[in-house]
Amino acid sequence: MHTLISLNDVTVTRGGKTLLGPVSWHLEQGRHVAVAGFNGAGKTTFLRLVRGELLPDSGGRRVYDFGHGEQHSVLGLRQRIGMVSADMQDFYGLHTPHVTGRNVILAGFYDTPILYDTPTTEQETAADEIIDLLGLHALAESRLGTLSTGQVRKLLVARGLVAKPDVLLLDECLDGLDSSSRSEVLQLLDVVVERTTLVCAAHRAGDLPDCIAHAMLLEDGVIVSEGGRDEALQILQASAPDLAACDLPAAISDPSMEYLLRMEHVSVVQDGKRILHSIDWEILPGENWMVIGANGAGKSTLLKLIMSEIAPYADDQEGVGVIRRLGGMTMDEARPLIGVVSPDLQAGYARELGWEVTAEETVMSGYRGSVGMLDEPTSEEKLGAARWLEMVGLSGLESRRLRHMSYGQQRRVFLARAMAPGPKLLLLDEPLSGLDSASRAFMREMIQRLGESGTPLVLVTHHADDRVSTLNRVLMLEQGRVRFRGPRDEYVMG
Repeated sequence: MHTLISLNDVTVTRGGKTLLGPVSWHLEQGRHVAVAGFNGAGKTTFLRLVRGELLPDSGGRRVYDFGHGEQHSVLGLRQRIGMVSADMQDFYGLHTPHVTGRNVILAGFYDTPILYDTPTTEQETAADEIIDLLGLHALAESRLGTLSTGQVRKLLVARGLVAKPDVLLLDECLDGLDSSSRSEVLQLLDVVVERTTLVCAAHRAGDLPDCIAHAMLLEDGVIVSEGGRDEALQILQASAPDLAACDLPAAISDPSMEYLLRMEHVSVVQDGKRILHSIDWEILPGENWMVIGANGAGKSTLLKLIMSEIAPYADDQEGVGVIRRLGGMTMDEARPLIGVVSPDLQAGYARELGWEVTAEETVMSGYRGSVGMLDEPTSEEKLGAARWLEMVGLSGLESRRLRHMSYGQQRRVFLARAMAPGPKLLLLDEPLSGLDSASRAFMREMIQRLGESGTPLVLVTHHADDRVSTLNRVLMLEQGRVRFRGPRDEYVMG
């Protein structure tokens, strides 16, 4: 087989820390490969090195050969290596909701997130071909802000393929998708496997396309083994590390708090599209809710309403609708008493603070409901941060910056941030998203124990395995409407 990319004794060092290597690896045409490893193993760094986004240290050799002879620089070759990632979708969601799907696809020719240049006739024709091949006509004419997570992910697959790359890198390409959307994106990848060579980093066994027959395992930035698909599946199904032996403190309830949340006739409209339709929902003490539904059903929007990140829509017939929190507190009073764990909040610390904040500072910011610390902490806040970092198994890492922690460790820090102030309600929006199998099992057990200790939970998830037994109520959304609301034992799980 023809070798497309070769790495020979390559290392990547930044800030005096070795992120990857030494690594020797060869990618042969048509040999689709899984990149496995726990959070922090170096998978994303490896893919960025392969794509040419990171320069290797001097001494190693990185060689590309896409049919025109060997080349050591990636200059002029970026179109030959496509990329699809969940992080890429986060950018589009934050910055370009009004861009059409077609322009996202065409931007793939320029390796830019949005289209800055006028595409050529040949590029327009190639975009038409990939849209036809993948059946994306309706999505191509839609604005991103009106599409579900799964629909945007399909457009990103088309964007990665439009320039007919020799290699397509998939970095957690199916993360955050419901089961139907995962199946649809996997079907798209099955269509294109004859057109390119796939390199796929994933955290769940079900996220590997069927064509992946080979695997490599990274550990601490080093390739420790290479083998078949079964080896990758074993890593993706690994068990959790032991939880800290300390007991979680029992949640302190307020007997005067009649309810934790009340929504009455609440709707949300964004970009002229109705996201939520006249939602009625009440959370009472002793209830732990799971919120389920397909991508685009409105689950995350519902949690943003609770935190007043978006406002209800003023319907002509029904008025604005009413949201009451924690027995009638104002939002300023309620905010530090509602804990939040989500990939979006985690990404906010990267976007606004560049991860240049310690684990302790992150946890203490939960007392203020802020991104980062705005004031000097109190002694109580410092003690609470230390106590909860111990609870999540990170004792001794108080002064470590988030930048130097694995993604799974960061998620545990954000759980500690949510819990340290003693929340009266804990909102968990896809809290296991982006985690490796061991970190998922650890977080799942922590969530179960929090529910058992009396912390009221609201858990949004797409995965049946993430639905811990302490969840006793179900809110099922479908296209922004409530399709089921009630006890879990009365709902037939899908």
